[in-house]
Amino acid sequence: MQFIQHNLVAFLTVFIARMVIAPFDYTDLSIGNYLWLPIGASILSYLLFGFKTFFGVFLGFALATIILKGSFDAVSVYSWMGRLITSLAPIVAIVMMRAFHLSDFFDSGKINFAHVVFLVILTSLISTLTKFFIYPINEAVISNPVAFVQSYLLGDIIGGIVFIYVAIKIFTPLLVKNKLI
Repeated sequence: MQFIQHNLVAFLTVFIARMVIAPFDYTDLSIGNYLWLPIGASILSYLLFGFKTFFGVFLGFALATIILKGSFDAVSVYSWMGRLITSLAPIVAIVMMRAFHLSDFFDSGKINFAHVVFLVILTSLISTLTKFFIYPINEAVISNPVAFVQSYLLGDIIGGIVFIYVAIKIFTPLLVKNKLI
């Protein structure tokens, strides 16, 4: 039952974060959204509930993508790959940081925000560089590689930090109750 609850929370968080920023999307693939909140939603889901929430995170991205594109058939395989990369990048970053004993993200049971900021930056780097090498396979060409890396990297970092900071501030009573801050 807890598995379903955690995945439902992850799904709703990612889905809502993605839908909220939809008006800021660009039509040009070379320019990413400068406030990519869903990456913060996925990172926070993994930190609070573990990697088992991957399904909720990915399904949140999937449903939002289908709605924003208009139908399942309108979503290209490259768009699916982008959503998969964005869902997996935080997991890869967390595993890397744990493998090098950089952080467990909690000190004495409380969230260490400085370590989470580093996690957001590492996740953003992994996500952006992976997409940079995957998207050119697409029929759409990245017209400006510098703008691509800049906008995707900055959007992930800014969106991730903003989402996590705001979520911690809004849900402080719940997090205090669970001894996470």
